[in-house]
Amino acid sequence: MSEKRKDNKGRILRTGESQRKDLIYQYRYTDIRGKRQTIYSSDLKELREKEKTIQKQLDDGIDYAAGKITVLALLERYISLKQGVRYNTKIGYNFVLNLVKKEDLVIAR
Repeated sequence: MSEKRKDNKGRILRTGESQRKDLIYQYRYTDIRGKRQTIYSSDLKELREKEKTIQKQLDDGIDYAAGKITVLALLERYISLKQGVRYNTKIGYNFVLNLVKKEDLVIAR
């Protein structure tokens, strides 16, 4: 039977967690685009809070590690969340989507 990974204080580390030689904790995960990402923290409790946030956003389909997103993708995500809106509202959303499709706008963090 394999032994569980532990940090220097003897605490059992979860899947994706590890402790580097400089005692910094890291968490590795795969984002929604299939790319490996790593976050770091000097405190295990803080790292696990970050993990919770990332997992919640991944479950909601939000790209946590994105450096940029197109306005079109952001609008499409917003509109997909809107359900039960009136017909004229849908027409307005489609009008704005068509305007944005003509342009190639990018929001950078």
